Amino acid sequence: MGDRAPLPPDFCFDDRDREALLQELEKITINPYREYPAFLEAIRHLIARADGPPLFYKECARARHASKLDHPFHFLRNSPIDRELPIFDMKTPVESKYELKKTFIGEAFLILYSELLGTPAIGYKNVNSGDIVHDIYPKEELYNTQSQKTLAPIGFHKDLANHFVRPDHVNILSMRSYPGNEIFTTFVRNLDLLDELRAITDLLRRPDYYTPYDDLSTYGDKANELGQAKPHAILLGDHDFVYFEGRTRGADDEGNHATAALDAALHRRKTSVLMRPGDFVSIANNHSLHGKDVETIRDPHQQKIRWSIKTVNVDSLAKHTAHYVPGHYGLVNG
Repeated sequence: MGDRAPLPPDFCFDDRDREALLQELEKITINPYREYPAFLEAIRHLIARADGPPLFYKECARARHASKLDHPFHFLRNSPIDRELPIFDMKTPVESKYELKKTFIGEAFLILYSELLGTPAIGYKNVNSGDIVHDIYPKEELYNTQSQKTLAPIGFHKDLANHFVRPDHVNILSMRSYPGNEIFTTFVRNLDLLDELRAITDLLRRPDYYTPYDDLSTYGDKANELGQAKPHAILLGDHDFVYFEGRTRGADDEGNHATAALDAALHRRKTSVLMRPGDFVSIANNHSLHGKDVETIRDPHQQKIRWSIKTVNVDSLAKHTAHYVPGHYGLVNG
């Protein structure tokens, strides 16, 4: 799997600040899965009051203005999460969450961070019924897919790389994990890939690679409205990689040799985190690739209840106005 270099943290809440922010977030009792606009407004009121740890706000201000090309990952530790973490039904985990989850601390932290960074979260009609906050939580029917509901490793990728609305950021907050299971979230900067692959950039720019739409979007696309994804180049512009390890394929042997070289470079240059509860990573989706390695599993049940929550975010809602479902906040029609 290549060398296992750790991703260094940028900020760690001390216990007092984490508890202080958790108590502020506990005051927001609106259900984001039923009343997201009202939930978002409550978060904005919290920001306007400047309630919360000043050091955290200062760190978010720094990250907002940092170069995403040079620093595409923002890693926080000991972030606030819900005090009670229910276990969901493995056949229908999303519906089970709606029934069992009574507090929304993790969701509030994700949206607070999104607002502080100026990167609003969006939803997709075909993913979890359009929810803005998603679970990375296994589902029996999707255990062997390349999706947020799998037990399997996930190849390096951008989220929704060839979708007509590609997120600019992916934010992940760990809720429950078992340290005895070695399940690593993995990261590679695009700049580091370019250093490895300059000899084949012309091959990577050919517009004849193919990546199917992601498993979760096609699973939710019961009417087959998405159709077939279009061919694309892997390398766009100066440093934008459109790629899903194990799914993107070339049109001929030469193209497939290029993807093999890319795969090798990904694993030489990757960093990783063994996510523990309260770990949070914001990923600049257009300046990096990320994935998941599954290595030693000592407790299969704990693997099945491992849980993170995530949002996908854009730098500007207005940029994608033509693709939203009318009458719904930030809901992409696809």
